[in-house]
Amino acid sequence: MNYKISVVIRTYNEEKHIGEVLESLKNQTYSNFEVIILDSQSTDNTTKIAQSYGVSIKQIEKKNFNYSYASNKCVEYATGDLVCFLSGHSVPKRNNYLEIANEVFQNKRIGGCYGEVVALPDGSFSEKIFNGIGYIKNRITSPKIKLEQEIHPGIFSCSNALARSELLRRYPFSEALGNGGEDVEVAYRIIKAGFYIANVPELLVMHSHGKNFFQFQQEWKNWRDMYKNVEEYIKNNP
Repeated sequence: MNYKISVVIRTYNEEKHIGEVLESLKNQTYSNFEVIILDSQSTDNTTKIAQSYGVSIKQIEKKNFNYSYASNKCVEYATGDLVCFLSGHSVPKRNNYLEIANEVFQNKRIGGCYGEVVALPDGSFSEKIFNGIGYIKNRITSPKIKLEQEIHPGIFSCSNALARSELLRRYPFSEALGNGGEDVEVAYRIIKAGFYIANVPELLVMHSHGKNFFQFQQEWKNWRDMYKNVEEYIKNNP
């Protein structure tokens, strides 16, 4: 079955890489998909670049932005069977990215999936080393698809993830986790409903923030703290 895939991209001032993201999507071997940009009132050329690719552009007010609100709006606008979440600086590495995604969901027990990340060419040295080692390690330990039924930090990160649209409408992103961790909580709901979350190394994107070593360390600490917050939220909202 060739599922219709809605590729949704949250943006704010992403002129640096949004063209690369859209060019990669333009060159995909899979054709049954749409692209929706959800922009938070960018002040640079993000929307102008997106318009040149003829994609759908929706706007929200920047003051209303949080990750959950934006992701739920993306799902609201999506018309596909599957929703693919990318950021404005997540560039699919392969031109069969969406073809691989469609194949994954031929397994009816898979409710969502996520891929691997390597740094963009202009990413920091720390990002290139950390992400490179992580990618190689995951390819060695799990070269194919790994079906997961327990949440962990990094599962279903919405810079490179897909899920069945029916499940995302059934289990919307929690506004209480709008500042981070909302994607992990949705993965928990999907697993609890009896589905797998698949880790698919071949769903590879280039993605980075250009953070130096000390910024990267702080981000890692924030990530761990965020995950603890998600665990606490789930404990109180089983």
